[in-house]
Parts: sequence; structure tokens; C-alpha cells
Amino acid sequence: MSAARHRARVVEHLGDTLLASPWLARLGRISFLGTLDHHPRSRRASNRLEHSLGVAKLAADAATALELPRGRARLFVAACLLHDVGHYPLSHAAEPAFAKVLGAGHHEVGRWIVLGDGPIPRLRSLRPLLESLHIDPAATWAIIDRSDTLAPDLRPLAELLKAPINLDTLEGIHRVARDFRLRRAKLPERIFTWVDGQLGIARPALPAIDRFWQLKDHVYDRVINLPSNILAEARLCELVAAKVDREIIDALDLFDDPALRRRLGHDALDRALLDGGEDGDYELWASETYGEVVGDQASPEGGERRPVLVRTRKRYFIDPSVEPEPRGLPLRAWSRRYRHERTRGWLVSRRQDQLSLPLPGLRPSESLRCDAPEI
Repeated sequence: MSAARHRARVVEHLGDTLLASPWLARLGRISFLGTLDHHPRSRRASNRLEHSLGVAKLAADAATALELPRGRARLFVAACLLHDVGHYPLSHAAEPAFAKVLGAGHHEVGRWIVLGDGPIPRLRSLRPLLESLHIDPAATWAIIDRSDTLAPDLRPLAELLKAPINLDTLEGIHRVARDFRLRRAKLPERIFTWVDGQLGIARPALPAIDRFWQLKDHVYDRVINLPSNILAEARLCELVAAKVDREIIDALDLFDDPALRRRLGHDALDRALLDGGEDGDYELWASETYGEVVGDQASPEGGERRPVLVRTRKRYFIDPSVEPEPRGLPLRAWSRRYRHERTRGWLVSRRQDQLSLPLPGLRPSESLRCDAPEI
């Protein structure tokens, strides 16, 4: 379904006033995959607004399947539309550096924007607009945040943004697979239902959700953890740490990808975004024994291959022994059927003349660890 059709579905619930706000317009100028946009295997580039509209469309579908009252459905669709409103330019790619410089990750910035809290004053925030639409800003944020203050009837909706199977990653993983030409299956129109009064995945949808979980592992292995992407994110973080300061908060609604490019410098940013050119020169090792090899090769006279970066990786797998009930798989069983584990990966050079990563200004201890972002 196109972004225009997603938008039309959202407008059915919310009207078009919220979509016309500067904060939502800004998401249209922020890349969804950041450093991966210009990778040779990328078929097209998406932006954060397209993703947010896709998540909000899935929320509208879930609201219909769960037979939510109109007021609750509108609140849920608004929360899903705004779940990423605080993202920095290039999305996750430089978030560690932005969070260090500004003292807040994109989730906290989202709270400022939705509630008119922190450095974003009320009149610049989305609070007045949400109130004019009769949508409670505090409840909207509580769903996004999965807050303990949520009313019982809203807690299942918060789970649909945070649980192992959630609307955010359902949309995001399929978007990456489409943009990178990975084989994917269409999601069913009706995914969620009530199972004995608890949120659940409808039994007929389980085969498609199983395939989605396998696709998620494939996306992280074949796209997010590409060597060129790991290196580009590290170089980008170095640039952001050197060139960005807290003054950007004063005009955060205008701080988008073009603004970041102007601040960092066109040539410097182009050098950081490797465009896939280094995938043949590096590889990501995941062997448990490689950690011991790294220790043996810590000295300059060590072996031929030494680590450039250490990457925390997630691998996703299904436990088929966790079976659904007659109507479907209840929420309490999702984390047992759809599981993940963290492993360590070592980015290693294949060439003798590329044994170290040129990150001027970084101490070695700072450049040896990074985590794969959640899409």
C-alpha cells in the first residue's frame, strides 16, 4: 500500500491537521535507514514519515480487528503516528552521538514534543494541537512509553508498540525488506484478536508472523549488520560528536537531514557514508572462539586479522513448542515463541592495509563497541 493510501487511512481517524504540523513534516525530511540509503543494494530510500504513516495504518487495522471504541481507536492511531516524532536526522545512524551531545535519545525528545515538556515549550509542542483534536496528550505519550500510569483498557495498546510482535517492527522490517529486495510475504489484514480476554495473535495469522520473525533475523543479518553500514555509522557518530551542540534544540523542528548535511559539511558527510564500498574489505565474525583470538592478537605483533569494531548482534528464532490456543497466541506467550539472543560480532579487515578504522579524535577504547539499532 502506498504512502498516500496510508495517509488517507490515518486521515479517516485523525483528520489532516496533525499531519500538517511542522513536527510531522520534519519526519518527511529524515531518512528511515540513514547510512544505508545509498547502499548499492538499496532499491529506494524511505523516510520516517512514510514509516510512521505505515505504523499508524496498522494501528487503524488493529483497532478495527479489536473492535475498539472510536475514541480509543483515535488515541491509538495518534500514538502510533507520533511514536517516532523525536528522531534525529538520519534516524538511528548517529543516535549514540546525538544522545551523548544533547543528553537525550529520540524517545525522550519525542516526550518533549508531544507533551511540551523539557526544552520544547508548550506552544511549540504538539500538546495544543492534540487537545484541539480531543486527543489526550498524556494518554498518547503513555501508550508510546508503555507507562505504568496507563488505564487498564489502554495497556494492550501500549503492548502493540513494545511487545516482541509490535506494529513498529512489523512495518519497519517489511519496509527494509522491500527497499533492499529481500523476499517477504504480505502481512494478513487481521493479525490481532482477543484470546480469553487478553490481546493475542489470531491463529490464522501465525504462519505469516512466523515468517515475519524469520525475515527480521534475515534483515539484521543481511542489511543492518553490513560491514559498510557499521563503519559508516561509526564515522557519522564521530562527525556529529565534533560538529553538533545543544543549540540545535532551539530550532529542533527544522533540524532534518539537509540541516545536518549543512552543519557537518557536504564533503565530510559523503566521506562518512561509504555507500557499500567496504563490504568486500571487511567481514563480521560471530564465532564464539574469535573472542579468544582477539585477545591473543592484541599486540602489534599479533596475527593477520585484528578487530576494528565490536558489534552487539541480535539473532531471532522461533520456539515452535509454544503452541497457540484455539483462538490464537495470547500475549503472555509471545516472548516465549518469538525469542532473540544477543551475541557479539567482530568486524574484521580482510586486507593487511586496513587493520584500523580511521576515526580521528576517537580513543581506541571508544571505537571498539557499538550496538545494532532497533529499527
